[in-house]
Amino acid sequence: MRYLPLPSSVVPIVAVATLGLVSWLAWASFRDPEAFWAPGDLSRYHADVPRCTQCHAPFQGTTSARCIACHGERQFAERSLPEVGAFHREAIRKGDACRGCHTEHRGALGQIITGALINPHGEFIFRATGGRTCTACHTFHGSIGRPPTLLDNAIVRDLYEEGEGAHRPGHIAKCLTCHVGGRRDIEDEDDDDHKKDESHQR
Repeated sequence: MRYLPLPSSVVPIVAVATLGLVSWLAWASFRDPEAFWAPGDLSRYHADVPRCTQCHAPFQGTTSARCIACHGERQFAERSLPEVGAFHREAIRKGDACRGCHTEHRGALGQIITGALINPHGEFIFRATGGRTCTACHTFHGSIGRPPTLLDNAIVRDLYEEGEGAHRPGHIAKCLTCHVGGRRDIEDEDDDDHKKDESHQR
């Protein structure tokens, strides 16, 4: 099949449209590159990162060197469990790519560890408890496959108390079976149903 060139009458229209598109891309990229090119919102862990180039190198994407500039051995030593720090020190020493385990732009409540992208509670648990990370309620261990330990702290105790027996190990992961639509207070829903029944009886 042979492709013919555009008719001469159409060329000016295509040229103007192309020039307009390129100009718009250039203007938007200069004016607000983060919002224009980001595939999604950053997580709460990186919400304070001001510019794309803090993590991304031009035409390369994210690089481990830029990750390590913020997340170096010193930070792991000060803010992580010893086994987590040791794991990352070894990964840095071997030159492993950070993006082999971590991802971003999955929303403010998204998980950035590829092995924990699916939150068994759903994102509702963060809104219900006011917690910002999984470690607000759990301790994670260095060994792969070992389940996290539930902490005995104010957040967990309040959650058990609010559930009046419904919030117990093995059941908290099923939030939306009772909290339909992600509602915090299921009593409101029960009250609404009760009012509807009364109105029908009248």
